[in-house]
Amino acid sequence: MTKKNCSVKQVIRGQSVTDGAGVNLTRIIGSYNLDNIDPFVLLDELRSDNPDDFIAGFPMHPHRGIETITYMIHGNFRHRDSRGGGGLLTTGCVQWMTAGKGIQHSEMPEKTDNRLWGYQLWINLPKKYKMVEPRYQHLSPDMIPEVRKDGISVKVISGEYDGAKGCASNWVKSHYFDVRISAGAVFECQLEPAMNSFCYVHSGEVSVCDTKVEQNSLAEFDNDTIVEIIGTSENSGILFLAGIPNNEPIARGGPFVMNTEEEIRQAFEDYRKGVLF
Repeated sequence: MTKKNCSVKQVIRGQSVTDGAGVNLTRIIGSYNLDNIDPFVLLDELRSDNPDDFIAGFPMHPHRGIETITYMIHGNFRHRDSRGGGGLLTTGCVQWMTAGKGIQHSEMPEKTDNRLWGYQLWINLPKKYKMVEPRYQHLSPDMIPEVRKDGISVKVISGEYDGAKGCASNWVKSHYFDVRISAGAVFECQLEPAMNSFCYVHSGEVSVCDTKVEQNSLAEFDNDTIVEIIGTSENSGILFLAGIPNNEPIARGGPFVMNTEEEIRQAFEDYRKGVLF
């Protein structure tokens, strides 16, 4: 029986959008339906078996004030940046990029077959860290611990679950799990009361605190709740995320996320002058 203090704040469907140079994707956070779940300000799903949906990729573009996390479940992405860095993300890899005070990069798919499936998450940096030096963390599949028990498997990209610790070094305390749940199995965890949390159902269907949540939907939890997610179809899968909110003003301007509109204007001015690199 579901615990009384397991509760869902809202359920939101992802929204179809086009971004980059013409990439068709599902926007889960950062849409008209859901602006943010502090500190998470964007979550996109890129999932298609039609190369026309994604082959144009994301040519060189700037970021400031956030961390961008790319998680590839299937397929390859080549990234390059304005500081001479670059690398290849393959199936199962994660790129954790701290944009900080500013960097420009490109993310372009490399065709291996006709299928691509991955996610981009933006974590908003608090004011005191917005202008830190940029950095990359490349997490290969063998670096990401996986907990298997009682009909569930949990890949721990960031944070900790059942004694397994993700190796990502975070500016904002956060958990990022890819969870697979067999029918009737239960994923459960207790979070710090202050954490905001949600799950996104990427495969099958689940019951979240007795609420049915279908594929391509996000369920946001109330604070200080017991998280309980039950698989109601074979091979259900979710992304589960939780983080300590910044509780600061959020100002958006395309690829920049700052605290004030003035800071957004300054980011664009720095980009135009060529000093945001």
